[in-house]
Amino acid sequence: MKINIFLQVGIIIMTKPIIHSIFPTPIYTTKIDRGFTKQELQFVKEQKKHCSNNEGNINTKDSYILNKKEFKNIKKFLDKHCKDYLNTIICPKDNIELYITQSWLNYTEANQYHHKHEHPNSVVSGVFYFNSDIKNDKILFSDSKGYQQIKPETDNTKFNLWNSGSWFFPVETGNLFMFPSSTTHQVETKKGNNTRISLAFNTFYKGNVGSNNKLTELIL
Repeated sequence: MKINIFLQVGIIIMTKPIIHSIFPTPIYTTKIDRGFTKQELQFVKEQKKHCSNNEGNINTKDSYILNKKEFKNIKKFLDKHCKDYLNTIICPKDNIELYITQSWLNYTEANQYHHKHEHPNSVVSGVFYFNSDIKNDKILFSDSKGYQQIKPETDNTKFNLWNSGSWFFPVETGNLFMFPSSTTHQVETKKGNNTRISLAFNTFYKGNVGSNNKLTELIL
């Protein structure tokens, strides 16, 4: 039996490597398409009188602030984007809703801050800004992977999505940020003379989650 072997000589073309990001953390951002009404702004101003001390700043004692009639249209705006987040990012197979549970106002003055934290007992959390200075105000997110045994220092001129331990976004009045509630975030020490005012909220699922047949069903 005679075997013929053919060798094909080709040209090896070097291409630039492609780096893929898998399991990324979604940070959903948008902005309200109108100004605030006098009634809304007056209500926000009045609520500062009904606050308690938080770690670094103050927040309203009322933790269901979106149930107030003055925020009726603000809640419609936030509900709309909760639905969009659910259908665009989570894409559930089941007929479920993502609804707002608790909500409260935060007030941060010059030299105040808000510590690193997450939001337990929530699926997606959000921050909506009634007053902020884009030159000085930002929201800072931190890597939640925790302890890394070996971590060389990064060249501070070459930070990117893969080697950064934190990432910030400038915030301006009317901005909305939504993210998984397990994402670590904070407000660094406030600069500037304006009062930074934000509305924070948590969410949870409503409906049937999981599968009865797979013994993973939750009826919420």
